[in-house]
Amino acid sequence: YSSRHLSPDQAEAELRAHLGVGDVGTARHLTMRVGRVAKSWSHNALAIGLAQGFIEPLEATALHIVMATVEAFLDAVDANGFTPAASAPFNEAIAARYDGVRDYIVAHYRLNQRGTDPTGYWAEARALAQLSDPLKALMSAWFTGADMAALVEQMGIGRYYNAISWHCLMAGYGTFPDEHRLVPAGPDIERIDLHKIDDFLDRCALNFRPH
Repeated sequence: YSSRHLSPDQAEAELRAHLGVGDVGTARHLTMRVGRVAKSWSHNALAIGLAQGFIEPLEATALHIVMATVEAFLDAVDANGFTPAASAPFNEAIAARYDGVRDYIVAHYRLNQRGTDPTGYWAEARALAQLSDPLKALMSAWFTGADMAALVEQMGIGRYYNAISWHCLMAGYGTFPDEHRLVPAGPDIERIDLHKIDDFLDRCALNFRPH
């Protein structure tokens, strides 16, 4: 919970009410230090996991970044040994990966459409103006009907989240460009038969009918 929008007592009361546990047990209130280290590899030390960085508790990329860090470190050492020629590009690549994940997470908060918001937290998130340049460029491309796939390739960020991921994120939140900005589909674009998809889903649902 955001301590700017909810007190510890309010947050704990809400959790207990949701779980239906009353005053049973002791609740631990954890604090989060969000960010990343400037260099994951410094001298003879390699920071991995929480020693390396933390973005937010619900993101499912922590294990991915651990794996990517280990693999990139081994590749860097194999290529250039324990030298600045190995550590400098390694640190740059890992930092860029963290920043790419950060932008994708921030977009979830910035594009949220939550209506019921008694604390004002989600409304504040929608008004967030401190966005990175890559995220600003992606959102601008989306809302102006530009070619996001070309932009993702141009910025070299597809190795974190490709254009389809960004399309799914932004469309999934119900945020779309104005219709007059949309580019009509060309003859090379395969038309999707929504009725066929609906029929397929209906037949899949038959597997879950109660007997």
